[in-house]
Amino acid sequence: MKPLRFRAATGTERQLAMLWGAAAVSAVVLRPVWIAAAPFLGSCTFRRLTGIPCPTCGTTRAALALLDFDLGAAIGVNPLATLVGVVFIVGGWAALAWVLLRGSVPVTGLHWSYRWTAVTIGLVLVNWIYLIVRG
Repeated sequence: MKPLRFRAATGTERQLAMLWGAAAVSAVVLRPVWIAAAPFLGSCTFRRLTGIPCPTCGTTRAALALLDFDLGAAIGVNPLATLVGVVFIVGGWAALAWVLLRGSVPVTGLHWSYRWTAVTIGLVLVNWIYLIVRG
């Protein structure tokens, strides 16, 4: 097994991490605004027209449950949206800490492949089936 190597982060990587961190902090700090705005969001057009939920149905309710720190309810409404929301918030705060601590970047040699595309599509389809079955 090769030892893990690190390299200096580029300015673009640091800017992206700072932007991600700012968005994650804003999502938490602006919690009252999101809760107040949620009732004004329209219902799912796809579900209204077809009678079945779309792949993202429940994302708003899952986000509101996360803002109330109710992970169980969020997972019950839309598991994939909940996972994405948690990764967004935790990753954003971690990215912000990484920038402030002037962290380096691990050199992994990993890259996006067709396999990861298939996994992503599979996760979306499994989540969609869950939403349809749950009703």
